[in-house]
Amino acid sequence: MDDMRRDVIVAFDAGQAELGDLRGVRERMLRGAYAGRTSRHENRLQVAAGIAAILIAALVIATFVYVRALTQPNPAGGLNVPDSTPVILFHDPANAAQIDGITWDGRSFGRVGDGGVNGGTSNPAGILYATGTDIRDRTGKVVGPLANTPPKTSRVAWADDEIHYCQVVPAPYKGVGPGPAMLQLVLPGGQAANVAQIGTYGSTGQNMPVPTVVACSVENDRAVVSEATVSPGFSVQDWVVQLSTGRILWTHTIKLPGSPGGVGTVATHDGQFVAESIFSPASATATIYGPEGSAITHLAGWVDAFTWDGSLAVTSPSSGYPVTVIRWRDGVVVWTGPAGLPFRSFKSEPGGTRMAIGLIDNHSSADPTVAPIIDLYVVSADGRLLWRKDNFNFA
Repeated sequence: MDDMRRDVIVAFDAGQAELGDLRGVRERMLRGAYAGRTSRHENRLQVAAGIAAILIAALVIATFVYVRALTQPNPAGGLNVPDSTPVILFHDPANAAQIDGITWDGRSFGRVGDGGVNGGTSNPAGILYATGTDIRDRTGKVVGPLANTPPKTSRVAWADDEIHYCQVVPAPYKGVGPGPAMLQLVLPGGQAANVAQIGTYGSTGQNMPVPTVVACSVENDRAVVSEATVSPGFSVQDWVVQLSTGRILWTHTIKLPGSPGGVGTVATHDGQFVAESIFSPASATATIYGPEGSAITHLAGWVDAFTWDGSLAVTSPSSGYPVTVIRWRDGVVVWTGPAGLPFRSFKSEPGGTRMAIGLIDNHSSADPTVAPIIDLYVVSADGRLLWRKDNFNFA
């Protein structure tokens, strides 16, 4: 009987290792359990022990089938989780107009709604998303139109309270040529509230960069706005603004030392830390500024994004890869992405520690008309790859 028990355990261990494909597992385990038996085992007591072991194994298999079923979409096809559960919204791979959602543990996913072709930008918890004309909830129901949206408006920048969003629009202007821009805070379904006149908008027909909201934090009462200028020379000016008063807390301008190259700005969700990066074919460097606008640290590499608590930064070298996640205060590398895959997109788990990193899987394609294929890597704060999903495009 001890030999029989040992044979069943060995067979179970082997079968469990193969649970990536559950088809035929029960049969494989039964064959494995009996393979080591000899004629001296064939008595009633041992057969009874074998039957008991088989029943236990079948129960364990059923448990694994149940766990595996949790990772599948629900039969109705829609996302079926409580509204309080944060999810990641993304464009359906087979239909870019359809917005789907997946939980941060990767176990539950399904359809959310439509309207993703000309929009689909979601708030941090995936409760609301913007199309090209309106705001919709997790069921796809229209909550309200986009507020006072002129033809040239920066994309919706969702606030960390999960309700409001920030945008920059042209301010009223009667002159000729470029005019002032206006930072606004918007409650879906309501009127946009002017916060501060900031940055510059080109007149209709002018090909000028649009001021961008890098961070919108109702919880921390500040927003970060960045504007690129292409003439004379390429430069970027950043402003940190108090939302409640419109007061400029601090501002800074960075200039590209040469060409070709680039300059970019990212910030933590609360606007506490701002990273300004300068890129050239030979090098990439970044400076991280604190709440008062003073430089805290300098990094080798381009800062792509911050985690929700601001302790980790996603960075890229001048070559663009491999992408790394580092503790930016001491430079310790927490995670390194696959070789040859550059950064494309990022979301941070609101109130949590997980991060979702989108990497370009076909960046070497010589055809500029080929849409990039984005693979998703969900990573823990301690650098463990929790799960991944191919062909994934954030909403």
